[in-house]
Amino acid sequence: MTGKSNVLMQLLGFNLVLILCLFASVYWVKFIKSSVLEYSNIKSDAFDGTSYPITYVPNWLKSKNTNKSMDFASESLGIDEFVELPKYDINLLADSSWKNKDAILARYTYPVVYMWNYKLDYQEYNWSHPAVDIRAPIWTPVLSVANGVVIKVKNTETWDGKYVIIRHDNVRNWGNVETLYSAYEHLSEIFAEEWTKIARWEVLGKVWMTWITTTPHLHFQIDKKVATFHPYWPYTFQDAINVDLDFFWAINAGLGKENAIAYTVHPMEFVQNNLIKDLSLNSAPLIDTVSAAEKAPTPTVTVQVPTVPDQTPTMAPEQAPIETPAVTVAPVIRTPIVETPTAVLPMPEWQIFRDITKSSKLFSATKYLYDKSITKWFEDWEFKPSNTLTRQEALIFVFKLYSLKLDSQRLLPFSDIKNWAFIVPYLQKWIDMWLIARNNKFRPNDTISRAEFVTMLIKASGKVLQNSGNAWFSDVVATDWYSPYIETFSSVFPSTAKWNKFEPNGVFNRWQIAQILYYFAKNR
Repeated sequence: MTGKSNVLMQLLGFNLVLILCLFASVYWVKFIKSSVLEYSNIKSDAFDGTSYPITYVPNWLKSKNTNKSMDFASESLGIDEFVELPKYDINLLADSSWKNKDAILARYTYPVVYMWNYKLDYQEYNWSHPAVDIRAPIWTPVLSVANGVVIKVKNTETWDGKYVIIRHDNVRNWGNVETLYSAYEHLSEIFAEEWTKIARWEVLGKVWMTWITTTPHLHFQIDKKVATFHPYWPYTFQDAINVDLDFFWAINAGLGKENAIAYTVHPMEFVQNNLIKDLSLNSAPLIDTVSAAEKAPTPTVTVQVPTVPDQTPTMAPEQAPIETPAVTVAPVIRTPIVETPTAVLPMPEWQIFRDITKSSKLFSATKYLYDKSITKWFEDWEFKPSNTLTRQEALIFVFKLYSLKLDSQRLLPFSDIKNWAFIVPYLQKWIDMWLIARNNKFRPNDTISRAEFVTMLIKASGKVLQNSGNAWFSDVVATDWYSPYIETFSSVFPSTAKWNKFEPNGVFNRWQIAQILYYFAKNR
């Protein structure tokens, strides 16, 4: 019996080894496929020029088309609402007069230029963003810019979002023949299949907002073969932490700029230098964008379109679409309407936020917060003083105010925070400092109450708590957990002397937050 048992055990062990080898081989092949075999005998078709990664975009001069919630297939986006992708021309992009129609279209289409900064001055090669961002509605088709081989498809929403990497063999780049890698990031649906050939103008996916984005756009990047990985990024989270910067403000400091220039090429220059324009092959905007009027049979009477005043192009993507005027049916000839953009006043050099003038009481505070990298503008270059603050934003604001180092490696207890989230290093440090309670959830996107914000601010400041028991406000009693923090805050911030109520469960707007942070920065 013992002999049979030994034989059975040996057979089971042998079979288990076979199963494990088979299981491991599947994943090993996948690993090899995405690394070593990238340089196998699968070569892209011969290079025959380039196409734009996006062919058409809405006419941004019409304010209704700047609503960022609008999708590519929207009924309000008929063919006549689209224009060809504007040429990427850095001289045109540098025109800040807001009087040139072509410049306005270009600046709105390319909000982020190659090797950019956060000042939105459209100066290339100053900082470390190694790509060009192309604004487009969600679900806009994204095309391969040249013949190639799809070497990587990331179709999961982790810290770096969904993207596609394509290898292009033996392409022309400024007189040289070399291998380049195009990257298309912030995608939604992905149609490209890893380890297959893809042709120029072939649709590979659609625009979305995966990873950290404020408006739908395509992050378009081209890496050199010598880049250590694809898509290449010139620094890591830890590199930024080592110089007391967060991941995004490191761009503004030019962290890794030399590496970005060495390992990437200007994506739009490469495309435009080799551009083949063949409208018969374009895939946009002929995908589900035919208007109802074009589908309908020819009417027996024509439609009189009422005169519409010239629309002022605005820079507010979140603005709701303008309703289309009602039409009246009459046997008259259609009169075409020509929309002429009204000039927008340029933003002076001294102005940082479009909605904060130099005469504003908030100018000094917002300028200080910007200069100290505590805050930056929204996508339309505004500060939005009437907006409220989320718990995540408040934590980062206070953290930056006191220049606390991101040097903790502790595990987080929050079930609603992914381990790759941008906020992780801040939360790790704040728990180390006993500034945040160890709850199961952090609720990063919830609005922060006045009591919570003041508590966070006073704890970070290191000020000695005052707890006299005096009734500073009619709605705060000594037994409230936040009472000593509100009392300490009130002893520092003089404006509270005029308040009868503190409204601990209410919220501060960004105007009030800016004033508070500025005052505390000047009176530490």
